[in-house]
Formats: sequence, C-alpha cells, structure tokens
Amino acid sequence: MNTRRLSLLALAFATLSLAACGGEEPAETTTTVPAPQTEAPAPAAPAPAPVPTYDGPAFELTMTPVGDQMEYEQTEFTVHPGLTVRITFNNTATNPAMHHNVVVLTQDANVNQIGQAAMGAAANDYIPQAQMDQIIAHTPMSAPGETVTVEFTAPAAGDYTYVCTYPGHYMTMQGVMHVVAE
Repeated sequence: MNTRRLSLLALAFATLSLAACGGEEPAETTTTVPAPQTEAPAPAAPAPAPVPTYDGPAFELTMTPVGDQMEYEQTEFTVHPGLTVRITFNNTATNPAMHHNVVVLTQDANVNQIGQAAMGAAANDYIPQAQMDQIIAHTPMSAPGETVTVEFTAPAAGDYTYVCTYPGHYMTMQGVMHVVAE
C-alpha cells in the first residue's frame, strides 16, 4: 500500500474515532468560582420588654417564673410611693420541685441572710420570722400551677429587691421594685 493512502486512511480513522466520541475535540473549559458568600446579618436581638410602670391609684403586676428555672420573668418594675401594689405570682413551672414565692425586702435587707434563714423556715412557707423587719410583703409559697397574690403600699422612693425564698432560689431568683417620686 502506498504511504499516501495509509496516511489518508489514518486520517479518516482518526476523524471517525473523533466523531464516535462526541464529534469534536474537547473545547476549553472555563470554571467559574462562585463569589464567597457572606453570612446573613444576625437577626436583631429583641428589644427588652419595657419596665412596667403605673401612676394611677393602684399597680397590678402578674409575675411568672422563666420555665422551670429559678428566675423571674419580670425582673423589675416601677411604682410611686404610697401606691397600692398588687403582685400576683402565677407559677407556670411544670417541674414539681419548682415552688416559688415573691418576697419584697427593705432597702437595708441582707439578701443572703434572709435566703439562708429561709431554709430553716419550712413551717412558715420559707419566710424567716426572725427577719420580718427586713420584709415589706410576701406572697404565700406556690406549687407549680398555683397562683398567689400579695397587696401592699409602696414605700418611700428607692430600689427594693424582691426574691424567692424557697431554699436556694434567692441566689438567682431576684428582681428590683423601683419606687420613684412623681
């Protein structure tokens, strides 16, 4: 066979092989790298709930615990001196061990002393009788699902701590009643 003919046959064979594999030589491929994704901005933190305040003849506040934790949902409120204050505590906890109350203390009260004395006051709903001069008002102890109420007259202007005196709760279950002059 002649060389020219062999070359033509080789060329034809190469063309046929190329056609059988897709018809064309592979084109240059371009890889597109996606732009780096930036994280979506974090959602804005919810605005803190406004501090309840009322300057009418009476102030009513319903308080609840934070789930089954030893914390009040309402950690502060503001009233005026001489105002009738009614606190209703709705114990929405589901854990049977989460008994709570609300004990409003005087400005000079020693929170640790009252909390520790309360541990020995089971017969008095964990209200230490020896420290009554440091307590303005208190609700009865409430079991989960119970609601209790206390009513008292707001004292002179100042900040007054309130706590739960169930054993051990006073350390984290606290809030402040702000009494401000008009």
